Formats: sequence, structure tokens, C-alpha cells
Amino acid sequence: MNITFWVTERCNLACKYCYVYKQPKTMTLETADQTIKCFTNKFEENIAAGKRINVSLHGGEPLLNFEVIKYVVETLKERYDDHVSFKMTTNGTEFHKDMYDFIKGKIQLSVSIDGNRETNDINRVYPSGESSFDKVMETLKFLKQQGEFVRIRMTVNKETIPFMADNYIVLDQMNMGVVTFALDAGAAWERQDMQLYYENYEKIMEYLIAKDIAKARYYLFNVKEITFRERTGCDGGTNTFHIVAEGGIYPCALTADKVDYWIGDVWKGVLPEKLAALQRINEKPVIGCANCTFKKNCSCQVCKLINKVYTGDYYTVSEFQCNEKDVIYRIYKKYKHILEGFYV
Repeated sequence: MNITFWVTERCNLACKYCYVYKQPKTMTLETADQTIKCFTNKFEENIAAGKRINVSLHGGEPLLNFEVIKYVVETLKERYDDHVSFKMTTNGTEFHKDMYDFIKGKIQLSVSIDGNRETNDINRVYPSGESSFDKVMETLKFLKQQGEFVRIRMTVNKETIPFMADNYIVLDQMNMGVVTFALDAGAAWERQDMQLYYENYEKIMEYLIAKDIAKARYYLFNVKEITFRERTGCDGGTNTFHIVAEGGIYPCALTADKVDYWIGDVWKGVLPEKLAALQRINEKPVIGCANCTFKKNCSCQVCKLINKVYTGDYYTVSEFQCNEKDVIYRIYKKYKHILEGFYV
């Protein structure tokens, strides 16, 4: 089971590509407590079935509401102990030692940074335009000193795609964590941008192979498993839940706090008629994908809300989604020979 607490929708940065509609909404302790009460039966059913509870602490910048983070973690850890895990993505600018003293050993951290100072500050700045780079690096260095190996998350948009590989390499050579990257899905990507994506992806693979073939194999294996696993259905509203600051329940991150996709709240629970309507939407096939190589592996086939958010229609797949998957497949085909004899 996956549940995300949007502990605040406030953020102290003004990242240009952020998909979260910034609002001065912050989850109260009462709403957090009611969320736990609302999902208690669901938690216990999953644990009884031998399944884990995966909790994400989300924002905005989640550390702006550390009080609720502490309450959620302490309460769920006390009740469910090793059956529950926590993860959180932070922009790294509000991080303090007293926070780490609580987080250590409890929450898996991801820290957002887009590469070197020049690239990072194209998009990740304070509302005043001031750089966020030094503060984030201070946080990453502190975490490294504590022996904390974090996930470092680069977001890549049209402005920064030419430097994607160079920034990946810069961050990887700092040896502060596992470097990951994601494209800004809301941008107007063009064919030449996708070609740049492919070329930079090639450069990253060549770098990984030259540096550590074992790491390169593991990396490519994970890419294959994540991107090309068979999709069987959308579990939004049945096994995956996003709880916004005011207690509304939504099926996924892209739909959170968008009234059209509201399926209930933590006082009434998930409303059966809303869930049934969502399931009816997802039952219909998308348009124009009958002969697609990736039909069984594409999230857009099973979760029609992704399509609605990006194209305005439930059954029209975003061209970006298709092009990105094509690039990843081309990369996999080019380098799959390194997986010969590789077992996990």
C-alpha cells in the first residue's frame, strides 16, 4: 500500500518547472491524525496480508511542516514498526541538524539539485532570484559526513537538457548518493530535444560502463525493470492514495488538489461512487496505440488520468510519453549486451 501525506503545499523556492500549484496550505496535526484513523483498517489489512505500508512525505517543501512529519512517523512507527517505511524528497534548503537527528534511520531521503551551480540556478532559485545552490550543497555535505547515502534527484527541462550528462557526472563524482534524473513532463519537448536526451543518455551510459561495469549493469537492469515491466492496471484509489493538506483524497500526485479528481476525504473515506467512476474511465482503451511495441508496458494505457492531465483527453496519450519511452528503449537495445550473465 502506498500513501502520500502532502504535509504542506508551501515552498520556499520558486522552481520554474514545478508541477505543484503553490498554495499556503499546510496539514494540521488534526488532519494528519484523522488520516491515520481513516486508513487504519486499510493499514491492518495490508499488514495481515504480508504487505508493506509505503509512506511518502510530500510538498511543497515538506520540511516546512516538520511537526506533522514527526507526528506521522512516530505514530505509524509505534503502531506498525518494521511493516512501514518512509521516504521524503526535500529541496535541501530547510534542513537542520535537529531534523536529521529525528530523520536518521527512519526516513529515506531524496535531495533535489539539478547539477552544477550554473545549471541548478537556471530553475531552482528563491522567489527573489537568489541561488539555492550553496545551501543544498551544505546539506548534501552534511549528510555525507553522517554516512547518509541519499538519492540525488535532477530534474531536466528544455533549457538544461544539453548539459544533462555533464551534470549527472558532476553529481556522481561527488559521491554523495545515487544520482537519478527525470524530464519535466510538462514542457513542450520537440524532436531535437529528444535527440539531445538520447545523446546525453548515451554519454551517461558510456561514463558508467567506463567507471564501474557492475554499477552500469545494475543501473541498466533497473531501467529495464522500471520502464518495461508489464502494467496490469491503475491502483489509484485502491492501493495508492494522496492526501492533500486539507484532507482530500486523490489517486495520484498529478491529480492532487485538482477538484475534478477528488475521490473523498479523510473524514468520509474514499467514496464508492467516485472510485467507480474512476474505474469506468480506466476501463476504456486509449486511441491509436493498438500496434505500439510498448502497449503492455505503458502507464498511459492503464492510468487515463495521466493522459487527461497532459493532453486534456483521457484516451489520447501524450506525445512526450511516447518519445521518452522510445529513447529509453533505444538506449536499452544499444547497451543490453552488458547484461549477459547478470543476475540479481
